[in-house]
Amino acid sequence: MGKLYAYFLEGENKTGMTDSWEECKKIVAGKKARYKAFPSAEDCRAWLEAGAPYEKKADKKIKAANLAPGIYFDAGTGRGQGVEVRVTDRSGASLIKENFHAFPKNEFDNIFLGKERTNNFGELLGLAMALSFAKATGDKFIFGDSELVIKYWSKGFYRGERLDEDTVKLIRWVAGEREKFEKRGGKLSHITGDLNPADLGFHK
Repeated sequence: MGKLYAYFLEGENKTGMTDSWEECKKIVAGKKARYKAFPSAEDCRAWLEAGAPYEKKADKKIKAANLAPGIYFDAGTGRGQGVEVRVTDRSGASLIKENFHAFPKNEFDNIFLGKERTNNFGELLGLAMALSFAKATGDKFIFGDSELVIKYWSKGFYRGERLDEDTVKLIRWVAGEREKFEKRGGKLSHITGDLNPADLGFHK
């Protein structure tokens, strides 16, 4: 299941949630509003019932300080221009300094895939980059919030007849690199989107 978007329209004292970022944008456009992406309806309701608070910058710094050192990755489509991929350290600073293979880096220091690629492909590419960075830097920990990529694709489990050739090739490469990473003592772990410093939910 993808992200859900909770919103609070301050002037109207109205709350709600939707599974579409495009719909959320239309609802909050031009209004004094707070909105945020979550992995479940339960998380949406909890945030709305708490008054739809935004974290202060100081709170985010505290959260980053409590995260494990390592490499974090995510993919998202929230800007409305297509899939973007982000890879960061625990402070949220981008580790992407240049184009990755044939994919260009955009002005936000993310890899831009456009609308031709799926978000799942973006998550897989994010892990591919994280594994490449870890090999170069010696980092032992990688974190992401895609269960599909972490639990299945990166272990070589996939339905080939449902995927394009480029995705299958990348799955096989990532599975091989993950095996090498773990043999070097590395660990790949799941982290929730609200804690992931690389999160591309496009919420404050």
